Amino acid sequence: LDDHTEATLTQAILKTWPMSGIRQPRHLVAVQVNNGAGFSYGRTIDAVVMDTWPSSGLYLYGLEIKTNKADLRRELQNPAKFNGWAGFIDFFSIIAPKGIVDLKLLPERWGLYLPTDAGTLRARRKPLMLHDDQARMKTMPRSIVAAFGRALVTRAFSADGQKAEYDRGFENGKLEHKIDLNVTRKKLETLEEVIANFEEISGVRINSYDHERIGEAVKMVLRGGLSKRIGYSRSIRDLGERMLVLADELDAFSDAFDKGS
Repeated sequence: LDDHTEATLTQAILKTWPMSGIRQPRHLVAVQVNNGAGFSYGRTIDAVVMDTWPSSGLYLYGLEIKTNKADLRRELQNPAKFNGWAGFIDFFSIIAPKGIVDLKLLPERWGLYLPTDAGTLRARRKPLMLHDDQARMKTMPRSIVAAFGRALVTRAFSADGQKAEYDRGFENGKLEHKIDLNVTRKKLETLEEVIANFEEISGVRINSYDHERIGEAVKMVLRGGLSKRIGYSRSIRDLGERMLVLADELDAFSDAFDKGS
């Protein structure tokens, strides 16, 4: 049999039902959840997973870890733990290494998950809804709600919980960085293409040190600056003077273009 412990299978649960989502956490996983607060509880389930996305049903998944056949046999012979939770969860599954569970012995609505080499779980048999949709929203006693919340907080402040959140934040950060990098790369490629087209048509390199004067020249031409400079002359002398000034400016622009070519 595979060398799996309750601790390794618990970690597999956390990897299989991660909070995921960069900005919208999905799964809330509480481990070792009592069926009551204080000292009034009678049963502890290994894990409860709450899917917080309304589009996925807001379902509650009960998970029980079994690492040997004797423990599983006791569960099947005395399903008090399952019965204590059945009214408040939507699905129930056994988490066990390969070779522990005989599917023919499991109740038909129970699921079975096996560990994978990647450290996650794979459904050998998916669980079925324990009760009708209309009846499943049975009010959960405040005592159980308190126990669920306490289990979440306990894990959040544990070393394993903090490491898991750090790892999740690190992975989300890498994903966001990858997305931002791809967007920036596409913008840069578009800009490079535009610049290359301009340089090919104009014969001018944008990266020359006279780029500001080149920009001024292009702006003046696009706005009809040449025709405006000589189109409103009041006399031949005025026109000549304007053309001389314009010639000097064009010489300066020409020098800038020559340096940038």
